[in-house]
Amino acid sequence: MELVDTRDLKSLDRNIVPVQVRPRVPHSIMKKKWLTALYKSKEVKRVENNLSNQRFDYYLPKITIKKTNSNFKEELLFPNYIFVNTSLENYSALKYTMGIKNVIKFGDSIPFISNKDIESMKIAEETSKIYPVVPQIQIGQDAYISNGPLKGIMVQICSLPSQKRVGVLLGFLGSIRRVTIPKTDLTF
Repeated sequence: MELVDTRDLKSLDRNIVPVQVRPRVPHSIMKKKWLTALYKSKEVKRVENNLSNQRFDYYLPKITIKKTNSNFKEELLFPNYIFVNTSLENYSALKYTMGIKNVIKFGDSIPFISNKDIESMKIAEETSKIYPVVPQIQIGQDAYISNGPLKGIMVQICSLPSQKRVGVLLGFLGSIRRVTIPKTDLTF
């Protein structure tokens, strides 16, 4: 018995069994590329565990920041986004990974991050561990009050009278008041 590609069925013989041949996948599709995925907020550990279980190579960039109260804190550089190094044939597996909301794409086009850009982010992450980023407060910047009875109210910074206190404009009872509060009570 002979096997023959069904695309060449000009003549069928009784001794010939038709089979369908899969077209070859171009090498460029098989090549691994960095995709950007959006994960569900507050599910970082779940996403990391599920990606590791499926043997995906991923990168979650973090940066070390020096807070106003002299503590160091590691924060996500791009909250809710994770970079996954995979080939396009694993797109569906990535998209339906528990904890992943969506894989970033524009229409039918899937954007890729270059290895050079990922390496730059890794260098910035390592540098921030040695020299933590110190956020600069600027006049006109918006902030939220994070402590006290006015917690959650958005204010605008109007002056920097000292290193520990900040002058803000606070909308209260239909009027705008200038108030000085500690820097530690603000989140930016």
